[in-house]
Amino acid sequence: MKTLIKICGLNSEASVVTAAQNGADMLGFVFVPSSPRYITPEQANNLHQLIPEGVKTVGVMLHPTQGEVETVLDQVKLDYIQTDATDFDSLDLKGVAKALKVYRDKEGFNVNSIEDNPFALFEGPVSGVGDLVNILRAREACENKQIILAGGLCADNINKILKQAGPVGVDVSSGVEIDRGVKNEQKIIEFIRIVRAFDEGVSNESRK
Repeated sequence: MKTLIKICGLNSEASVVTAAQNGADMLGFVFVPSSPRYITPEQANNLHQLIPEGVKTVGVMLHPTQGEVETVLDQVKLDYIQTDATDFDSLDLKGVAKALKVYRDKEGFNVNSIEDNPFALFEGPVSGVGDLVNILRAREACENKQIILAGGLCADNINKILKQAGPVGVDVSSGVEIDRGVKNEQKIIEFIRIVRAFDEGVSNESRK
């Protein structure tokens, strides 16, 4: 089965085109003003014009108000809004986008609380800082739910994490950057290549 690849925090034409052309399944735009990866909905809409059909788009937010969500959705076409799971208790996406619920890794976390329709994102306590999740809790979550795993992933560790946790998808941001908020096209290509090579290896094993 092909692993979903989400490249997040894109803010340039080169990074969007590189990710889309090299096999990313989902592209994430960050609408959190405090983030070094922040872009405006207008900028995201301009970048959206470069994305081919079939590649999904995600608007990443942090504890947004209903008004903030509507402002984003009015200006850029998105397939998903991503924010903490509890935020959706007070949000109405009005059928324009789907919810991508974020669950944060912490001691005593109950994986049964995860709502994974069609999947959920599991990451460290703080977004965007490159902290790896606890691999044992990640594995438990991935064994029980449709999980996109995020936090601290990069070309150096992704193969090991795919083997150990077995997520439905992976989400990378800082792991394909040369500086905070600055994506590197070669790092994006290499990350995708490693994930697809892993998928091919799993596929070949299943045929034996």
